[in-house]
This record gives sequence, C-alpha cells and structure tokens, in this order.
Amino acid sequence: MDIELLRTFLEVTQTRHFGRAADKLFITPAAVSARIRQLEQTLGVTLFFRTRGNIQMTAEGERLLPHAHHLLEAWADTRRELAREAEPDRHLRLGATPGLWQFLLAGLPARLQRELPDMTLRAEAWSPDELLDRLLAEQLDLALLYDLPGDGALKSRRIGQVRLALFSSQPDLDVRAALADGYVSVDWGAAFALFQAKRFGEVTASLHTNQASVALATFRERKASAYLPEELAGEGVYPVRGAPEFTRPLYAAFRPEQEFSPSVQRVLDVLVEGDALSPSQSS
Repeated sequence: MDIELLRTFLEVTQTRHFGRAADKLFITPAAVSARIRQLEQTLGVTLFFRTRGNIQMTAEGERLLPHAHHLLEAWADTRRELAREAEPDRHLRLGATPGLWQFLLAGLPARLQRELPDMTLRAEAWSPDELLDRLLAEQLDLALLYDLPGDGALKSRRIGQVRLALFSSQPDLDVRAALADGYVSVDWGAAFALFQAKRFGEVTASLHTNQASVALATFRERKASAYLPEELAGEGVYPVRGAPEFTRPLYAAFRPEQEFSPSVQRVLDVLVEGDALSPSQSS
C-alpha cells in the first residue's frame, strides 16, 4: 500500500474537507479524492460519507484511524533506523531519567546540536532500569545515570557530578529547624542514604519519594525541606545554614562494542569537556 494514501486519509480526517487537506498536502482536491477512492478500493470499504460541505467518517474509517497512525509512525521509525544504519556516525540515541532532563539536562540536546551540527540526536526519558534494558537491547546508544550495574555488561565514563544541598521552603533556617518540620526524604541512592544516616542519624521524614519534582512541588504547598540539586536554589527554595553538601557522580553508560564508536566518542568528548551539568545546562 502506498504510504501517501494513509497520510492523505489522516489529513482528511483532521480537516474534514478535501480542499483543505489538499492545501496541506500541496496537491489538488481531485488528487485527494482519487487517493481516498484508491484506498477504499484497496481495503474494500467506504471510509467517508461524502455530502456537500460535510465529510464524516464511516465506522470502517473510525476503525482504520488508529491503525493508520500506527503504520505511519512505524514507517517513520523504519526510515530513521535505516538512515541511522546507513550513516551510523551521524545518529545517536541518548537517554536519561525524567528528573535529569527536567532539572539538569534541559539544555543539553541544544548544546550537542550546536557543537555537533552534523549529528541527528534522539533524546528519551526512562527510569534507570529501563535505560539499562534499552542500552542492552540496542535501543539506546548512551544513557546518563547516577548508578551503574556491577556485572560488567556495560562500560561507562564519568561526565560530571551533581551537588545536592539541603533546602527549605522557609528562609534562614538552620539544620535542626529544617529537619524538624516537614522533611522530605528524596531517594538519591544507597550512598546518599549512608551519608544522611551518618550526618543526621535517624531522620523522621513526612514524605518519601524518588522524584525531586515531588519534593519541589511540596515546597509550594507547605513548610518542607529536602536535599535537591544546588541549581534549584531560588525564590521559595532557600539553602539551609550549615547543612553539609553531598556530591553524586554522573556517568554515561554504553555497550562495550561502542567504546570505539565515533558517534559515541564525539558525544562523550562534548559531555566531558563541557561538563554535562555546567550551570549553563541547568534549568
């Protein structure tokens, strides 16, 4: 089936008008009508009720709609994948957790495109476990992570560090006051849990979360404190006096066979030389 027939079908479903669909597709209304007729003949069904000034989908058209979207998306993915395989050194799929993209890496894709203008980049957000699974399944080329598996299945390179500081929704608090009322315990990994226990002993938390965005939202609703990336300091997020900082490394992980991949190495060089978490990349 000609993929353009499906694209024309989707345009008509959106505009409900052959003329407007023709304008968007840069073809004539007669060509739109001919394509829809050809698609109907191919499928053996009627897709639209055609009355003057009123085009409505039939039940068969409604059933085709999600399949048409899926087929066009699959076709686009296929073209991207074939282009990537034909020119592997010009395409890279980069993944990180939603929190990293939101708070610390929002400007990174634009920076990579600026410094590597000949490279096509795909940026994706996944949980840490999903990032590792996708790396191993060859669905990602690089993943930015705090912690790495210890089984040796992946290689890694340290590209920066995240500095966590204790913040409060109230200004000018000391550590005791900040921890006494509304402490939100953010799960920053085993090393941070050990740091927290050594520095503060047993802390009573009003909320436990593995999402920094949840802690930050809590700041807007009530008195609260939490360890957050130091880049988030600002109005409503105040540093706590005398609180110790915690530094957490950030790694880029990749499959062993990609250690000498030109595209992976080019991106790694940019990340390391520029510091992936430099202030200019923070949100």
